[in-house]
Amino acid sequence: MDATREARVSATSRIGPGTGVLATDAGGTLVLRRVRVRVASGPDRGIERELDQGTMVVGSHPQADLVLTDTTVSRYHAELALLPAGVRVKDLRSTNGTFVGESRIESVLVPVGSEVRLGRTRVELLPSDVPLPDAPSEATRFGRLVGSSPAMRRLFGQLERVAATEVAVLIHGEPGTGKTEAARAIHDASSRARGPFVVIELGGVPAAAVGPAMSSALGGTLLLERIDEASGAVQDALSAALDRREREGIDVRVLATSRGDPRALVERGALRRDLWFHLASVRVEVPPLRERLEDLPRLVHALLEELGYPELRLGAAELGQLRVQRFDGNVRELRRTIEETLLRSAVPARPSSPPGEQVTDELARMPFKEAKDRLLDAFERGYVAQLLERAGGNLSRAAAEAGLDRNHLARLAKKHNLR
Repeated sequence: MDATREARVSATSRIGPGTGVLATDAGGTLVLRRVRVRVASGPDRGIERELDQGTMVVGSHPQADLVLTDTTVSRYHAELALLPAGVRVKDLRSTNGTFVGESRIESVLVPVGSEVRLGRTRVELLPSDVPLPDAPSEATRFGRLVGSSPAMRRLFGQLERVAATEVAVLIHGEPGTGKTEAARAIHDASSRARGPFVVIELGGVPAAAVGPAMSSALGGTLLLERIDEASGAVQDALSAALDRREREGIDVRVLATSRGDPRALVERGALRRDLWFHLASVRVEVPPLRERLEDLPRLVHALLEELGYPELRLGAAELGQLRVQRFDGNVRELRRTIEETLLRSAVPARPSSPPGEQVTDELARMPFKEAKDRLLDAFERGYVAQLLERAGGNLSRAAAEAGLDRNHLARLAKKHNLR
C-alpha cells in the first residue's frame, strides 16, 4: 500500500482512533465494527483480545499481540487485519500453516464469525459491534438529492458519515429513487473528490471491461451499477479484481447500486457471497417517493431549477394532483411529469432554449396532441443533445446527471439520431 492510500485509510475509514470500522449490521443499522478474538481450543483456551483497528499479530513470541503457548504455533504465526468487509487473515510463513476450514491459506478475507486454526489452536473471530446512535442530518440536500423528511434526513446523515470514510457502500432502492446521485454525492463529499468517478453498468457489460474500469478509477471512485444484474462471468471478474485490489492495495474506492436489497440474491445463490462481503460493508437505502411525499414542494422546486425555471412554482392544486399519484418510477417519473406539465402549460422557454421548444403561432393552431408531440420531440432532441455534449458522449455519465435510466436515454438518443 502506498503512503497516500495508507494515510487516507487510517484517517478516514474510522470514526476515531481505536474505535472500530464503520459498517452496517444485519438489520441495516450503522455500527462501529469490532472483533473479539477468542481462543476456542488449545492450551490458551479462553484468552480474548479486542481487534478494533489496524492489525493483530498472533504467535508464540512474547512481543506478539496475542501470545499463544501452543508449541505448534510459530513465533509470528499469523496477522489479523480489521477491514470494513471482514477480517483479513494472513499467514506469516508459519511452520505448520494457517487454516480456514480445511484449507491452508496464505491470505484471505473472511467474514466476522469465522474460525481460524493455527497449529493445534482454534481462534474464533466474534462480532463485538458497537451500535452508532441515529444522527439525522440538518441538511436538506446532499449532492443532487433533495428532501427534509425524516427519511431523507436520516439518509443524508448516513451519507455524510460514509463519505468521510473509505468503506465500500452498497446503495439499494427502487428504480428512479436516486441511487446513482447518492453515489456521486458520496464521491464529491469525500477526500477523493478530485479523482475520477467511473461508472460501469453491470447489466450488459462484458467481463473483460471490469479490469480496465478499475484501472481508470485509480485515485478515485468506481461505481458498480446494478450489481443485481451482473452475469456469472462478470461476478467472477469482479471478485478477482476486488481480491487483487485488497491484496495489492490498489487505490480505488468501490461503491455499488442495486435495485432492491440483494441479500435475497445471495441467499438463493444468484450473487456471489464473497462479492457481498466486498461490497456491502455499509448498506444504505434510498427511500421511495411515496414514503416522503412531504418533500414534494422542495423536490419540485429543485427539479424546476434544473430544468431552467427557477422562478416558477406549482400551485396548491397542481401539488395536490401530484400527491395522489403512485410514482412507481419515483423521482425519475416525477421529473418526466413536470416536463410534460411545462409543455402542456405552454410555459415560455428560458432564453437559452432552442427555438424549437417555443410555442409558436403555428403550433398553437395545431390539434393539441400533434402540437404537444412536436414540442416534446423538439424538447427531447435539444435536451439530450446538450446532455450528451456535456458528458462527452458518455451515456452512463449523462444518464446519471439527468436522473435517467441509461437504457431510456439510449433509446431517446437513437430516436433523435444523436448516436
